Amino acid sequence: MSPRQPLLRESLEPWCAAGVTGALRVLDPPGGVVYIVDGRIAYAECPVASGLERLLTASGRLPAEAWRTAVNAGRAQHRIGPELVDGGLVGQAELEALNVMALYDAAFFLFDLVVGAQFEHRARHPVGHLRTLDLRAVCQEVDRRKRLLADAWPDAAIDTAAVLPQRRLRSQCVALTALQWEVVANADRRRSPIDLARLLGRDTFSVMLEVRRMARAGLVEPGRPGGSAAAESVATVRARAAAGLPTTGEHEQVGRHARRAPEPEPVAEPEPVDVSLPPPVLPHRAVRHEPPAGYAERTGAGEPQVSEQILARLIAGLGAL
Repeated sequence: MSPRQPLLRESLEPWCAAGVTGALRVLDPPGGVVYIVDGRIAYAECPVASGLERLLTASGRLPAEAWRTAVNAGRAQHRIGPELVDGGLVGQAELEALNVMALYDAAFFLFDLVVGAQFEHRARHPVGHLRTLDLRAVCQEVDRRKRLLADAWPDAAIDTAAVLPQRRLRSQCVALTALQWEVVANADRRRSPIDLARLLGRDTFSVMLEVRRMARAGLVEPGRPGGSAAAESVATVRARAAAGLPTTGEHEQVGRHARRAPEPEPVAEPEPVDVSLPPPVLPHRAVRHEPPAGYAERTGAGEPQVSEQILARLIAGLGAL
């Protein structure tokens, strides 16, 4: 019986215990990197999570051109972060907070995967040295986020399925948070919570959590699997893990000449939805056209009249839907 392959968080333990500096690169889908500075977690990135660039630019906090300028000026010296701070584009505290947010976001997707990894000594992230965290603290946060998601909605398939707002609501008054409104407003029957997080420049965990909460409240429902490569990658990895299949290829955990696993079979893209078409007409209650008794005699008209005030209220109410 072959020994159990370690989780990525377990693969990080010896490097953190040794107090080294470098990067542990994930060789299998969905891919990613965990950066270590003096044995502490400095940064993590994963293609399916919103990294520091997306949190700054896609959210509208920073113009994309300003980010590119900082990258060109500081990438070689690992000073992208200081370039942003020195240019007055972002504060040091805000930059560190976003760095931790992106770190936790990527760690959520990576730490419990059984994947091949390769350690690169002395590798540093081009953003530069910011706040570092203890490995145990990062693992505890990953576990806490998993519990929150499971409590909100137990089926993880909703994270990679298209978000479909419900056409009929259980009540006539619904209160949405700012993030929930952004999600509903940008749901186009194709974007999954992972896709929406990247589009909005939000951390992926927060969007997934709000979508699960809205699903529990009956405001949204999961549709077909999301059409993006990021959502499909997460769905494939989770499906293999649930089936007890290894997610790693036939290569050693550490080694410069590690052999990569064969590429997974491409997943068929879902049929595109023509969002230009008007939504289907919802059924309406039949309207009585017979005027009440004595109406014609009172008004002198054969058709009922509606006051301008009532029409204005109806138009305002429809516009608020």
